[in-house]
This record gives sequence, C-alpha cells and structure tokens, in this order.
Amino acid sequence: MLALLAERHPLGGVGEGSEHFWRTVLDSPALRARGREAVEEMEGVLAALLAEAAGGDAERPGHEARLGAALTVAAIRVAYVDTASRQLGGDPVDEVAVEQAEVLRRTFDALERALPGFA
Repeated sequence: MLALLAERHPLGGVGEGSEHFWRTVLDSPALRARGREAVEEMEGVLAALLAEAAGGDAERPGHEARLGAALTVAAIRVAYVDTASRQLGGDPVDEVAVEQAEVLRRTFDALERALPGFA
C-alpha cells in the first residue's frame, strides 16, 4: 500500500485526476457495490496469505488470520474513504498522500504489535 501510494499508482488512491475516479464511483450504486465486493475478496485473500505465512491452512484460515485480514483491510478502507473525501474537497494531492502514508504506517505498526504472529 505504501509503495502504491508513493508512486501515485491508481490503486494507492491518491493522484492527480483521482477526483474524477472517486466521483464516478460515488455516483454509481453498481460501482459502490462492486467496491464492497472487492473489499470482501481482498480480505479473504489476505486471510489465506496470513494463515499460510503463520504455518496454517490457507484454505481454511483460522480466527487470528481472519481477524488480522479484517483489521488490515478496514485500515486501508478508512484511508481510502478519507483520501477520497479530501481529494473531492480540493485538498492538495501531495498533502493528502503524505498524511495518508503516515496514517497507514501508524496503523500497520499497531497491527504488527497486536498480531505478532503475522509480522
């Protein structure tokens, strides 16, 4: 996430012209629904990866892997929503990116301390 953000990749959520993307998504119930589905898919994939990294079953991630994935995806989602809101409000892209990176770093650090088996 931090690398995508740093290179202003569209998946990082911050970049020149991103406000057009965010307006399009927010104006479309179908795109908003697909976004929610994508978040669920990302959470499932991440849970499997966390389970596998911890030596567990990637096909049936346990509670800790699912919790770690849910918390991580929630952090990313909150950052995206805040980023979209700020960009649509006209905040400078570079300022938004710097602040989003700091929020993500602090969040990932907290998750690493909370879930040491998945570091």
